[in-house]
Amino acid sequence: MGSFGKKGQTPASGPPSGANAAILIFVIAGFILMYILFLPKGEQRKLLEKETTTVTATPPGALPGSILLSEKPGTLTRLKEREFDHSIPSFNLFTKKEDTVLKAVDSVYVEESRGVSKKKTMILTIRDKIENAKLSFTVNDHKGNLMIRLNDNELFTGEVDSFTEPLSLELEEENLFEFSTEPVPWWKPFTKNFYDLRDVGVTATVEKLENKEALQTFIVGEEEANLLSEASLSYFVDCNVKDVGKLAIYLNSNLLASKVPDCGSAEKWQIDPNDLNAGKNELRFVAEKGTYLLDRLLLRTKLKEPIFPVYFFTANSTVFRRIENNTINSSLSIRFVDDKERKTATLEINSQKTRLDTRAANYSKNIDSFLVEGSNFIRVVPETTLNIIELKVLLDCKKAEECS
Repeated sequence: MGSFGKKGQTPASGPPSGANAAILIFVIAGFILMYILFLPKGEQRKLLEKETTTVTATPPGALPGSILLSEKPGTLTRLKEREFDHSIPSFNLFTKKEDTVLKAVDSVYVEESRGVSKKKTMILTIRDKIENAKLSFTVNDHKGNLMIRLNDNELFTGEVDSFTEPLSLELEEENLFEFSTEPVPWWKPFTKNFYDLRDVGVTATVEKLENKEALQTFIVGEEEANLLSEASLSYFVDCNVKDVGKLAIYLNSNLLASKVPDCGSAEKWQIDPNDLNAGKNELRFVAEKGTYLLDRLLLRTKLKEPIFPVYFFTANSTVFRRIENNTINSSLSIRFVDDKERKTATLEINSQKTRLDTRAANYSKNIDSFLVEGSNFIRVVPETTLNIIELKVLLDCKKAEECS
C-alpha cells in the first residue's frame, strides 16, 4: 500500500526553489552573452564602456593640478609721494661772556701763636669755560706775612697792609684755596701773627655754554626709510663772521658738517640715507663761539620707486587648451586681512592690467583672457596698503562631468 504525505506538503523528492533560481540566472546570462557576441564590434565597445565605467563628479576647484600658484605676499605698500619734507623750527645758538663773581666770602681770619694754628680753606668748583680769573681781598688788620696756596701750589707769600692788586689764577674744575700766616719765632712766645681779611672773592670772565647747543628731532616713517634713495639738510644762517667760530652738526651722533658758516647765506648738506633711522632721528647743532640764528631748516628725503614681487606660474598645453575650449575656468583668488578698509591696486597679469577695488576680505577674478600657454606672471601694484594672507591661481570645472 502506498504512503501519502500530509495535505499541502511537497514531496521530499522535488527540487529545492534556490536551485531553480540559479538555473534561471544562468539561462538569462547565457542569452545576454549570445546577444553581445552577435553585436557589431562598435556597438559591443559602447555597451561594455557604458556598463563598466562609473562617472565620478569632480566638484569645482577639485580638478587635479587645480592650484597653479600659491603665495603669501604679506604687506604691500606704495607711497603716493616720492619726496618728503621734514621742517625744523628756527632757533638761536650763542655763547655769552660776562664778568662774574665765582666765589665771595665776607671775612677770613687766620692766626699763628703759641699753641694756636688757625688756617682757612675755601673750595671753588668751575662748570663753565672761564678766563681772566682773579683773587681779590682787603686787609682789615694784620701782623706778619700772609700765605695763600691754590691746589697745593704757592700762590702768594708776603705782607699786605691793606690792599693788593688782584692775584691772577689758573683754575681747574675743582679748586682748593688755603689761607694762613707765618708761625711766630720761638723767642717771642707771647706774640701772635694774624690776618683779618675782608671781601674775599674770586672773579672771572665766564663763557656761558648752556645755549651753545641745540637738539632737534624729526620722524622718518618705516615705509619712507625702506625706500630712501637720497636726503639733504638745508638751512639759512644769520651771524657775524668776525664773531663766530665753527658750527658742528651731528645726525644721530654722526658728524655731518663742521665749518665756519657763510653768514647771511644758505647752507646745504647731502646726507647718507644709511644715517637715517626709521622712527626718531636727532640733529644736534654745536656752536664754537659767537651768536647764530638758524632759520628755514628743512630735511628733504627722496624715495626710489618701490619694486613689487613678481609671481610666476605655468599653464601647460593641456590646461591652456581646456581653458580655450571653455572646459575649465582659471581664476585669481586673493585673501586679505579682514580690516574693512578699502583695498585698491593694479593687477598686472602678463602684458595686461586690471584694477582691484574692494573692501571684502576675499577677492576673486576670472583670468581666462589674460593667460598664455606656458609661463605666466602676476604682479600686485598697491595703491593702498594691502595685507595679503594668500594669493592663488586656481582651475575649476565649468561642468563636473567635463572634468571626469
